[in-house]
Amino acid sequence: MSLTRRVFLKSAPMASVAGVTAVGLAQGGSPTPATFRSPKVVIPVPTPASQYQRVQAGVPDSKLTREATGLLREFSTPLLFNHSHRVFFWANEQGRRAGQSFDVELLFICAAFHDLGLLKKFSSEADRFEVDSANAVRQFLEHHKVPNERIQTAWDAIALHTTPGIAAYKPVEVELLYNGVGLDVLGIGYQEFPEDIRKKVVAEYPRVDFKQSIAKAFLGGFEHKTQTTEATCNEDICSHFIRNYNRSNFYDQIQNSPFQNS
Repeated sequence: MSLTRRVFLKSAPMASVAGVTAVGLAQGGSPTPATFRSPKVVIPVPTPASQYQRVQAGVPDSKLTREATGLLREFSTPLLFNHSHRVFFWANEQGRRAGQSFDVELLFICAAFHDLGLLKKFSSEADRFEVDSANAVRQFLEHHKVPNERIQTAWDAIALHTTPGIAAYKPVEVELLYNGVGLDVLGIGYQEFPEDIRKKVVAEYPRVDFKQSIAKAFLGGFEHKTQTTEATCNEDICSHFIRNYNRSNFYDQIQNSPFQNS
């Protein structure tokens, strides 16, 4: 399944305004209850050591962004540290150029967490790596008592960042992350992106052998659970690297259903 991405943003009236932290209210003024379903096995998200908690230039400075950066610094890799920051700067600039109001702090946290599920420390036995990353951000934001609406937006953004066709109908932060990842990994929107900003960001966060390294990082994130890649773009990574990989086939699954035609 090929991965295609939208380059241009559509109007998104549900977008959060940068810095908004209001709790969603149900009728009567009470907080909207969470509808999350937690994983059966919770993988703890540690608090990074204080020496790692500092943000890069251009990243909004808050307790949440410092800790999110600290997690990347202490537990991630230079490859994912640079990739996550580039994704944020691409997404932030795309949102700014489109004239959208969006939650810049939350967008950075989504970018910081979106690939953590590729790392053994944050990887489950049976969930897609995107879901592992999304569950990690949910735990992180719940720990900091972030309102449920922001948590749901972050979870959706990360869980859907490799899934085409849905992000455009979610809060704008979801589509911004999706487009930022699409630009950094696939180069979608490269020609339309301002050259001066592109060069500045890549100079600050280099793409050292990125094309091969990110593909290998993907493989390392789900080689032990290839069934989670079925019917996703990640199956292409398995097909490329794993000898005699048996790719799933949706048509065959339909035909092999135990139901009889009637």
